[in-house]
Amino acid sequence: MRKHLNLRSFTLALMVLTGNYLSSLADFQAAIATTPDRIRQQQERLCREEQGNNIGIKACIWLEYDTADRKLNEAYRQLTAKVSPEERSLLTEAQLGWIKLRDNTCEFEVYRSRGGTGFSGFLNACKTRITNQRRVELERYLTKQN
Repeated sequence: MRKHLNLRSFTLALMVLTGNYLSSLADFQAAIATTPDRIRQQQERLCREEQGNNIGIKACIWLEYDTADRKLNEAYRQLTAKVSPEERSLLTEAQLGWIKLRDNTCEFEVYRSRGGTGFSGFLNACKTRITNQRRVELERYLTKQN
């Protein structure tokens, strides 16, 4: 029963996010594949249209985090392509550990804001800052590989 309820909730949320009625498995699979880009488009629209209020500010902060994360992922992909398999394994392990460190650090940093309207914005701002720092580190490693 619990799994069924979670899948129904997920499907409903996905329908709302995508703005489509998912009438078939193919529709569902296509919606899952495009959701990150659609979420980004939704946040871009909110950032533009809702400037100056809490919704717009949160959308803009989320976009900054998403952009930082995409740049970090690109630096990571470039670096993993240039290192040996042994180095790649170590880098992957380090990156997974770094993600946990970033998330826990930011959760701690904004802990006292929990329950407040600014919590998600503060959390994403922290993640943006730390993600940009990690991207710079990876880009330095990449420069040394060239």
